[in-house]
Amino acid sequence: MRSTKKSSDRSPNSSPETADRIQQAAIREFAEKGFTKPTIRGIASAAGVSPGLVIHHFGSKEGLRSACDDYVFTAITEAKAANARYSTMAMEIVFADPVMRTNIDYLMKSLLDPSEHGQRYFEHYIDLVEGYLADGFAGYTFRQSTDRRGQAATIAALALAPMMLAGRIQTALGTTDVQDTLTRLAPHLLDLYVNGVLDSIPDVEADTDPNGDDQS
Repeated sequence: MRSTKKSSDRSPNSSPETADRIQQAAIREFAEKGFTKPTIRGIASAAGVSPGLVIHHFGSKEGLRSACDDYVFTAITEAKAANARYSTMAMEIVFADPVMRTNIDYLMKSLLDPSEHGQRYFEHYIDLVEGYLADGFAGYTFRQSTDRRGQAATIAALALAPMMLAGRIQTALGTTDVQDTLTRLAPHLLDLYVNGVLDSIPDVEADTDPNGDDQS
């Protein structure tokens, strides 16, 4: 009797679950060590598979990195949207998930990476913010600018700066880690977005002589 091989008998090494395991191992490796030091062999070992299987699923280290980029960006974007209603508590809720903490570590490494991946990541974030400016985000609406791209880049830079400078800010504030630091900053960032930071601006025309002489 001839036997037929069912799809359920397929080797688990070729399954989507295996690809996901490899990707998650790669995200952890990249988040911890950056993007230069991790190797296909090391990532394969962390995932419990052969190096050849990593190549089978992702083609190369660059292909794996691109897949990780897309996954982490989507995961963080969805987490922010899901928790936006919690306002200043949103970051603390996101950080409570160890997987999301690793994703944020990955994001920080990627933004500081001088390669084209890092640039693509930042521009992708600007694209996302530009969409929020046009369509709103989780019930929030935004003032409009004639230079929406410039506005989006400014907001993106402000939003990402605390993560990129987390170590410096942590030392300045005496906070214990990235989570503590971002949680401390969250209400101030929200206040800055909603109310601005300037209480008044100088009346330049009143204080300056038409001939350029200071009237004070």
